[in-house]
Amino acid sequence: MIFNKEETKNLLNMLRSTDNENAVVAFEALKGVDTEKYLGELIVLYKYGKRSITEWGSACSSCEIAIRNAVSKFTKEDGVELSTGSCLSAMTEGKASYQSIELFMELFTENMIGFLGQMGYPAEKFEINIKLKDDGQVTKS
Repeated sequence: MIFNKEETKNLLNMLRSTDNENAVVAFEALKGVDTEKYLGELIVLYKYGKRSITEWGSACSSCEIAIRNAVSKFTKEDGVELSTGSCLSAMTEGKASYQSIELFMELFTENMIGFLGQMGYPAEKFEINIKLKDDGQVTKS
């Protein structure tokens, strides 16, 4: 499987679906993924896909192992509940694709609108515009 931003969004929608068959199909599609090359996309799918790490392990163990290994040093909770910072740290260290980081930040922005509303500050608009340079990989300095 070759990921692009649209494909990742489609898989994310399948994982978020209340119809469990959609999640089964999404996990089936992920079974052959190159977990090293697409680690960023896997972290995005786990963080925002509303499926537990146990579900990931049962349905796609290679992906679950890759996610746990990537985030283990950035979280105290064995990858169960990931903070935004731990995800971004794991993505940076794993040299995630630019498109996965852009998508992560888009989803983060969407969630912020909901958080503000829950706190009593309904937001009409919340924007963080990120366009990373180059289409290569994130490099660590």
